[in-house]
Amino acid sequence: MMTSAPTRGTTAKRTPLWAIEELHTSRAVLIQQAGRLTRSHGTFTLTISATHWIKNRRLGLLNALHTAV
Repeated sequence: MMTSAPTRGTTAKRTPLWAIEELHTSRAVLIQQAGRLTRSHGTFTLTISATHWIKNRRLGLLNALHTAV
């Protein structure tokens, strides 16, 4: 709720202002992604084969969390 504006307006049935995704969805997008730890130029790098959607989703979440803190 701190990272984004409300996604809905108020209604007579009092629908929540934010559509909250389930925890297992966030976990699947952020943590349970297959990857490989590689060492390039002496620095460890996590290499992930991800689509543009997943890349934008991860970067958006990380930026939102960074600005919220």
